[in-house]
Amino acid sequence: MLWTIARKEIHENLISPRFLLLVLLALVFIPSSLYTNYRAYLRRLAEQQQIEQRNRDYVRKLSTAQVFTTPNLSFDVYWPPAPAAVFVSGLEEEHPRHLLVTKHSVEYGAPLDVKQLAGLFGAIDYLFVAQFVFSLFAILLSFDAITREKESGTLRSMLANPLSRAALATGKLVGGYAVLGAALVVAFGAGMVLLAATGMDVLAGEFAARAGWILAGSLVFIAVFFLMGLLVSSVASTTYTSLVVSLALWLSAVLVAPRAAALASQLVKPVPSRQTAWLEKLAVKESLEREKGSALEELRRRVGSVPHEDWMRRRAPVAQVYEERTAQAVRQIEEGWQRRKAEQQSLGLALARLSPAGALVNFATEMAGTGSGVEERFQAQAERYREVLSRELFSKIFWDSRPGGVSMGTLAPINPAALPEFRLRRPGLAESFQGTDLAILLGWFLVLTGAIYRALERYDVR
Repeated sequence: MLWTIARKEIHENLISPRFLLLVLLALVFIPSSLYTNYRAYLRRLAEQQQIEQRNRDYVRKLSTAQVFTTPNLSFDVYWPPAPAAVFVSGLEEEHPRHLLVTKHSVEYGAPLDVKQLAGLFGAIDYLFVAQFVFSLFAILLSFDAITREKESGTLRSMLANPLSRAALATGKLVGGYAVLGAALVVAFGAGMVLLAATGMDVLAGEFAARAGWILAGSLVFIAVFFLMGLLVSSVASTTYTSLVVSLALWLSAVLVAPRAAALASQLVKPVPSRQTAWLEKLAVKESLEREKGSALEELRRRVGSVPHEDWMRRRAPVAQVYEERTAQAVRQIEEGWQRRKAEQQSLGLALARLSPAGALVNFATEMAGTGSGVEERFQAQAERYREVLSRELFSKIFWDSRPGGVSMGTLAPINPAALPEFRLRRPGLAESFQGTDLAILLGWFLVLTGAIYRALERYDVR
């Protein structure tokens, strides 16, 4: 009897205009968005490689004279685009893929890409289709699955037969979700075929595995919304009531909850802009540099004219005090800003992930390498690179402010051409896997399934 109900649901959904419209939208938007994002990925990759090559050429050709005569010497590091961004754009174009490594800190560089209409109206990618289109159609395919049986009187006759209510709920779930999941899988497969046909190696590295996990998370996600509509249909007395309530729940879970979480985190944990933090660090560095210059000028007046070696020996302890103060002050400002930003982000994610949409977005973006964790990893690796440059370069040169100019020079031999390159390590599949988000989605699935069984068990056929 269970499979009879499931087959009936499959047949009714396959001939439903709602399902046919979903299939059409999926087959248009998923492959076309994957193709568009792949072309954007290739363009960003080519631009990135050109910029990195110019940066390597600059470092190799950098002379010792240029090193200590260039004020505010900095080195560029870049985060290349993620291949799996073809599925989930996430923060790909928002990330500071270009960072400037300076003596005391790592600063954001100018963006390498400029969004135009997509930035104004919002881009369509696979995650958008799964999160908005499929979740909405999951509601539209399930909100009347049981209420129409109630209104036509067939539910009473069905339950009068030797049919358990659990079998009824399972048949409705299996039959309805089978066509919904099949539509997503077919459109996803069509998109993968198109990517392979246009030259992308879809089996290279971890790309296929990441794509598979993104698809799996999406399937659980749309199952949650199908169950949500089915639950409302189980407890509502009319189809109209079920539709209104189901759409209200969809609106709250998909559109309101994640944005409300971000708003709440900004109100509870406000963070100044990155520009404000940069200006604060700049003011501290300039102030301490002036203090250092004044202290060294006072030392010059006391010691008078001495040989260069003697002057450098006397200068070292005075300059070191101010260098350490500058490094400590800049580090405190940066760490304070990063800490406040992390607290705001942690709160926002914790609140957003309580909704199915928030859990899916975090799971998919981290799996694609376009989530909020990417910037943190990039910043941390750039900071480690700054420590290497500080040891190999910055600590071997000096700039001292003086009335009417500067005094500059080297404290130890420097070979700029031998400086190490920035080596970026991308997070592996295991690091990107957000098991908590998948567990939240599965938790929603189990809770809603149990609620449906409970609602049908309590339904009075009289």
